[in-house]
Amino acid sequence: MMFFGLLGVWLTLAGGVRAEEKEAAEHMRFVEDDDGAARLEVVVVKMEGPGGVLVDLVGAVHVADAVYFEALNERFKGYDAVLYELVGSPEKGKPLGNRVVANDARLGWIGTLQQKMKEALKLEGQLEKIDYTAANFVHADMGMEAFQKTQETKQETFLGLWLKAMAAQQSVGSSEAAGNDLASVMVLLQILMKKDGADDLKRLIGREFDQVESIMSGLEAGGGTVIIGERNRVALEVMAEQIAVGKKRLAIFYGAGHFPDMQKRLEAMGFQKKGEEWLAAWSIPPRVVEKKKGKTKVAEEAGK
Repeated sequence: MMFFGLLGVWLTLAGGVRAEEKEAAEHMRFVEDDDGAARLEVVVVKMEGPGGVLVDLVGAVHVADAVYFEALNERFKGYDAVLYELVGSPEKGKPLGNRVVANDARLGWIGTLQQKMKEALKLEGQLEKIDYTAANFVHADMGMEAFQKTQETKQETFLGLWLKAMAAQQSVGSSEAAGNDLASVMVLLQILMKKDGADDLKRLIGREFDQVESIMSGLEAGGGTVIIGERNRVALEVMAEQIAVGKKRLAIFYGAGHFPDMQKRLEAMGFQKKGEEWLAAWSIPPRVVEKKKGKTKVAEEAGK
């Protein structure tokens, strides 16, 4: 469904492929088991650079299970520095709470979208659950003024990005896309009418992540974007500053949609990929087994 493919972009800015369809998932994957259990998994890409500097690209999912954020908080304690994304100028050592990307009306809709999806999916929010007060956390993103000026220079708007993303999705879609969209709308309505449809909604959205990486590639075509390319440039400048003062083990905590471009930039700086690890951001339990008149029936999940 086109809407959910695009929703994946704005919720996570994360690239992904469905694990059952492609053997070499790069940055995010939706895995479904035979019993109906499923997981949305995000990658940690392990890079090694000149002088033995270790950099992990830790993929962020902005709405996820509480246990995912708890595990990240524990993992982050092992780094000399954790470089994090947030357009704006957060105050060092102060919690971010539920603040949006920045206190700016033009970006407020992003926070509203994430809040609504957090409630619908019964998940937790990254800004509330990640400990941004940790001493090793370093802001590595554009300030709001620089972000806005660069967007103006590039004549980049969120409406323009949305239209570009739609065009990218259509270019990788099938001839059955219109029919699939109609069917998905009907499934969505069924889910929303259920008393507890959060897991079914996660499956419906998760199955669309196979399109998101292609959409992100389409966004970066034709000179790149501020929301990806320019912010990556700033993040790696901050990384270089941290390395210059002696930091040897770093994490870059960004939406995984940033990583194809970021990984290329790191490789150009002499870094090599040494491995990867997958973390479960969403965990969906197996389908409910119902017993009727002595017979066992596996409840069909919506959208299958």
